[in-house]
Amino acid sequence: MMRLENVGSFFEMDVAIKQGQSAQNHGDAFVTVNLSSGGFGGQCGAWVSGPEFSAFRAALVSLERSLKGEAMLESISPGSLKFKIYPANNRGHLAIEGSTGHHVFEERKNFWHSVSFGFTFEPQQLTRAMSLPWMSE
Repeated sequence: MMRLENVGSFFEMDVAIKQGQSAQNHGDAFVTVNLSSGGFGGQCGAWVSGPEFSAFRAALVSLERSLKGEAMLESISPGSLKFKIYPANNRGHLAIEGSTGHHVFEERKNFWHSVSFGFTFEPQQLTRAMSLPWMSE
């Protein structure tokens, strides 16, 4: 699990990549997120397309090496999950910023529940993420 944190805020992400060459969605990733930021929190599970996830991994590797650019990830379902990781300043700190949400159906009503988040973190936390199994699958 990737965990990014800073003074009371955290972002945790776990990934399961769909395997099996015959599967139509081979390579797609199911991303599970749990977070707390500025007193607000949320969790979600969302599908990310294989090409989108591969681009995110490549951008994450590049960002970790150079501390330049950004790595963005967005779910197949609009609004379920979208975030980016990018340089926060010229001192080497990184930031994560994004949102997650889902519909809740109750008594024939549809309610949208969501949370926006963002905080800075030390780059060593991203370096630790490079060894996670989903970075090389």
